[in-house]
Amino acid sequence: MGSVTLKKKKELNYRRGPTHGGCSQCDSYVMDFPVCGTRGEFLQTERRCKVMGLNNGRAYRINPDNICDAYDNSEHMKRYLGSVAQGDRRDAAN
Repeated sequence: MGSVTLKKKKELNYRRGPTHGGCSQCDSYVMDFPVCGTRGEFLQTERRCKVMGLNNGRAYRINPDNICDAYDNSEHMKRYLGSVAQGDRRDAAN
C-alpha cells in the first residue's frame, strides 16, 4: 500500500535532489533524530528536517540526497567560507 506522503512535503515540492547537494547540506537538516516507539522506548536514529517536522513516523523521514523549496544552506556556507578564509590566512602567514 505504501507510506503516506506528508502534506508538508507536497507543499514544499520535496523531490530528488541534484548530485552536488541536497537536504544533508541544508541548515534545517537533523542527522541523528532519536525515534521512539509507542511506549516511549528508543528505537533508532533517523534523518529529519526541522521544516518538515521533528516527529516520529515514517512520513517524517528525510533522504539526505533529496531537496525541497525551503532549502537554505546559508549557515553551512558561512562555516565553510570561514574555514576557507582561515586556511588562506594560515597560508599567507607561512
